[in-house]
Amino acid sequence: MFTEEEIGKLLEAGKIVKATREMAPRLVFDGARLIDICEGVEAEIRGQGGKPAFPCNVSINEIGAHYTSPPGDTRVVPAGSLVKVDIGARVDGFLADSAVTVSVGSDNADMIRVAESALEKAIQAVKIGGKISDVGSVVEKTIKSQGYKPIRNLTGHQISEYTIHAGVSVPNVADVGAPGKFQPWSIYALEPFVTLPDADGHIEEGPLGNILHLAKLKKPKDAEERKYFEEIYAGFRTLPFAKRWVSGFKGFGLTGRMIGDRALYEYPTLVEASGKPIAQAEHTLLTTDKDIIITT
Repeated sequence: MFTEEEIGKLLEAGKIVKATREMAPRLVFDGARLIDICEGVEAEIRGQGGKPAFPCNVSINEIGAHYTSPPGDTRVVPAGSLVKVDIGARVDGFLADSAVTVSVGSDNADMIRVAESALEKAIQAVKIGGKISDVGSVVEKTIKSQGYKPIRNLTGHQISEYTIHAGVSVPNVADVGAPGKFQPWSIYALEPFVTLPDADGHIEEGPLGNILHLAKLKKPKDAEERKYFEEIYAGFRTLPFAKRWVSGFKGFGLTGRMIGDRALYEYPTLVEASGKPIAQAEHTLLTTDKDIIITT
């Protein structure tokens, strides 16, 4: 159970994400620099009194997740694309997570409507004490009924303090083996992913996406690595962070070595296996003993 103060922080994080989600599409247009989208979203979160819960993800077309701009990124939004902007905010360690997809002249813009429809139905399917697997069935049925296909190995997730993926997954396909029930006093992010009917409908790991997190919480023995570790932990704890955010840290040059030592983990991008575009929609829910609150 959350205290009144903790609930206030969860709701404030959601309020910040909601406002940022509403402004983010203005940053996305033909030729927009991806780094301007990432930094614009993150600046909006900070300007409202929060901190990013993770680097702003800007995932174009077949990329489903886990791309953020590196320092000095020169990539731009191409014409005819679907652009997913994934946004997270934190107030202390209390988190909210949401995503919106923007069409930049894409022929597949209708997939955005389908993703949002699947998200709405998924939220309606959440019952305190109800089966988590019920959501997957609803999402898959909603998406397929409109002529599209869900991404079967991308899921929603539970959220806990300072942990954006807390271990419990919420499927986007019918899966009677999906364990567990929705618990009271918990936080869940629901996020349907939609692709074309002739797509493979699953994602594979692609190139690295410039997002890191501490893979080990034991301080390194090496003095320089230990100082870098301490600076990272002080800023982000166990949450993901961007290379952009630590490029000014004294130990930034040790990043590659620490990845090699498995002290740091760098997320790969997640790419639709057949190269087909993906649309995404996401909201965060807070369950109490009676109610389900959409915080974002």
